[in-house]
Amino acid sequence: MASKGRSSAYVDYRILDLMAVAGVDEALLAEWNALRSIWQRYKEDRLCLVTSVDEMELDFVIQMNRGGLCVTDTFQITDNIDNFECWDGADRNDTSHWRAIVDLYDQLEIISGHDDMVGEHEHPRVCEHVAAVLCDELKKTKDAVETEAYDEETAILRDCAAALHNVYDMQLWADLKHIQYELNWKVLKEVLPKYTRSAALNGDDAAFNKNLLGLLNRLVNIGKKSCPRLPMADRHIDFVLDIVRKKYCQETIDRHVSHIAHSLRNGIDYHLTTNGDIIEKFAAGKDMLQSLIGGPPIHLEVLLPTELEKRLK
Repeated sequence: MASKGRSSAYVDYRILDLMAVAGVDEALLAEWNALRSIWQRYKEDRLCLVTSVDEMELDFVIQMNRGGLCVTDTFQITDNIDNFECWDGADRNDTSHWRAIVDLYDQLEIISGHDDMVGEHEHPRVCEHVAAVLCDELKKTKDAVETEAYDEETAILRDCAAALHNVYDMQLWADLKHIQYELNWKVLKEVLPKYTRSAALNGDDAAFNKNLLGLLNRLVNIGKKSCPRLPMADRHIDFVLDIVRKKYCQETIDRHVSHIAHSLRNGIDYHLTTNGDIIEKFAAGKDMLQSLIGGPPIHLEVLLPTELEKRLK
């Protein structure tokens, strides 16, 4: 995809996340500066910067969920942030950063959504083919520590689900419109010490606890819709937990696969990432990907922002 003779580059949530940071660590400073230069070129109409609306909206849901925010309407993300900020426990640094990301996203050009990837088209298995190239080796890097953390999160969420009847009355449980951040945090705060975790949204356990709060928010929402009365039975808790895990705990590599597939489907010139493993795997597997997809030669390149900046000069 190129218009008016411009090259095109695809950006995902992680690129916008880096761009929206006011200051970065030395390790990413060069990439951050390169992105600012690339963005300026885009504003001067010398480059197309594009993204997939559906994939980005799913990223918003997943990533903001990790900060404790429950995005219920991707068309009104700023309203969701406003509602979250009404809770005393909301981290204003997080919400300010999210607003900056949304502002950048609103300025991008939009290409195909998820439906185009799964419908009847020339390459209905493009995501599967990209995954075959990228995933096998990268997924093997998930070690026992990550698995242990996953099990701990599940145990904590299960205990929280079993304790919801202690804070929710029937009226609040029947309220499907509002997210009760304060009540959900109250439940989680009572459970965390059992697992030798601090019951705080700052300090060493901040990221862990915010992520758990986000997952608990989702568990409560699904529980309200599927279980009219509390307490939930153990079997139903497991049912809801399974839904939450599958929908909101997608691995990072799976998100890369989806975004790169969109770049391929839409004839994008460059796909930006700061993940060196993804760049290496895509380059090494390009011939394999070509044989799987067939058709015209694949010209997509997966690059660091610094590399794209060099090429555009």
